[in-house]
Amino acid sequence: MPPKKKEKVLKTLWINIPKVLKLGWETDNKALVWIFFLTLVWAIFPVIFSYYYKLILDEIITAQNTVGVVTITLISLFAFRYFLDLFDHLRNAFHYEYIERIYWYKLTNTLSYRFSKKLSELDLGHFENSETQNLIEKARKAYNFRVSNFIFFFSYVVGAAGGFIASFIVLLPFGWWIPVLMTISVAPRFFLKNKYTEVEWNVFNLKTPESKELSYLIDVLDDPNSVKEIKIFQAGPALLKRLLKIQNSIFESQRVPLKNYMTSLYIPLVIELSVLFGLAYIKLGPTVAGILTIGSYTFYAQMLDRLSQVSQQIGNQFSRLYENSLYVGYFFDIQELPKLIKEPEPGYEFEEIRPPKIDFNNVGFAYQDGPAVLKNISFSLKPGEHLAIVGPNGAGKTTLIKLLLRFYDPTKGDILINDVNLKEIRSDHWYKFLGILFQDFVKFFLTIKDNIMLGDPKKDDESRMRDAARKSGSEEFIEKLPKKYNQKLGKKFEDAVELSQGQWQKLALARVFYEEAPILILDEPTSAIDAEAEAQIFDNLYKIYENKTLILISHRFSTVRNADKIIVLKNGKIAEEGNHESLMKKDGMYATMFRKQAKGYIE
Repeated sequence: MPPKKKEKVLKTLWINIPKVLKLGWETDNKALVWIFFLTLVWAIFPVIFSYYYKLILDEIITAQNTVGVVTITLISLFAFRYFLDLFDHLRNAFHYEYIERIYWYKLTNTLSYRFSKKLSELDLGHFENSETQNLIEKARKAYNFRVSNFIFFFSYVVGAAGGFIASFIVLLPFGWWIPVLMTISVAPRFFLKNKYTEVEWNVFNLKTPESKELSYLIDVLDDPNSVKEIKIFQAGPALLKRLLKIQNSIFESQRVPLKNYMTSLYIPLVIELSVLFGLAYIKLGPTVAGILTIGSYTFYAQMLDRLSQVSQQIGNQFSRLYENSLYVGYFFDIQELPKLIKEPEPGYEFEEIRPPKIDFNNVGFAYQDGPAVLKNISFSLKPGEHLAIVGPNGAGKTTLIKLLLRFYDPTKGDILINDVNLKEIRSDHWYKFLGILFQDFVKFFLTIKDNIMLGDPKKDDESRMRDAARKSGSEEFIEKLPKKYNQKLGKKFEDAVELSQGQWQKLALARVFYEEAPILILDEPTSAIDAEAEAQIFDNLYKIYENKTLILISHRFSTVRNADKIIVLKNGKIAEEGNHESLMKKDGMYATMFRKQAKGYIE
């Protein structure tokens, strides 16, 4: 890793520590204090025990043949030892089996909630950006265990640091340079471990696109909808071959740095052990000469070993802390993603939620670093007017709707709602005007009731829910389900049922009918529904939205011909505009497309 990049990563570590501790404190401050307290206390305990052992050993040697004193001393030693073992078992049970486990569950719940909440608040532009998608993928793979690991390893570093300071201080009377030299001897292993962590992290970053493709291939091979097509085309072996190739690539990229690390590990270990034995040896002479007691020498040797151990622990735990910090950053990067659509302050709100007048004035739009998708779009929509938008694929139909939904702001021109610029209206207020059924609508693997009522979660009207199901054509198949409106959907759950694509679409329409928003936007709303059911649905739709605004995108001309206004888009521009009769008289693009489709139905 280049020096500047390494400096940046270390800086990120120090920035992450207060962020993670703040998150941990907000999750459960008492448990967090207990974790650090128990870790620190137990790290210092071996120093206390070693000193007690030194006193007992010197007492035994001083007592010589005094059997009673020796016996009492030994009993005291063993009693203290057993007390420590008992305390250690109780501490482990309380610390690791109880405190850390409960804290881990709480922290995981907090992280999952915050991650999901942030994703739900992100502007659509983030999801359509490949760099942000990579960041989300990295964060999703790491945040649930990396953040909790960061807290635990940081507590271990603090505990080991406490043990190191205690061991360092008690060794100073034997010579100030002894603990200093011992500390220096463990440094190479510390830096080597960090170096391996950096290499591993770099591999993780480089392989993220491959990991995304691997996850995708696994999902495709597991998806029941994909399996049918894969079987027919006999594409399984080709996809499995590709999956295996990616797995091997990722495995090799991780195996090589690990092999290099293990090869380089021996030299630091030899240095460390040589210094340890050398420092132990230089105090043997004074001990044999009687200058140093046997108890003191034993204490000295134990503290040398202890200093080596806690130095290694600091190195190992810091490396793990460092490693987790590299991944933890992704979670906070997601949390800190900015709003792409700037909310006005305080933001305009209309007095009433009713169909407004909508004006597109010379609107143009281009995605980031891309060509213009919409050019000079101008039209007006009166309150309660029905608009159909048609045109070939890639003409800009869906992009136009995204601008109206304010998923993006126009790069040119303005969108006015009742003569107020859409940018000046509070988004949460504007969404109260909107009902939407996307072509790739959501299939909620919840109950039928939930699927419909999520159209307006603030309402709890079962009568209205059933009416929405009837109008959408869902009622017929719902009544045949074992639990009817309480039936859970999706094959992921026990006792759940799977619906056909057409049934799912009807259920999505029921969600729209339940909301009854002043503006309803439908993107290919009946693409998976048969013609008879489609006709019935649109009869209901036009009745419900007789005095409300309806915007329809469809390739089926039978569904758009009744619209008050039809806009034909081509290459991001309005090619034609009018109602069905006037456009047919023009005998232009709309009339040509209509006749081609009508001819297909007749033939």
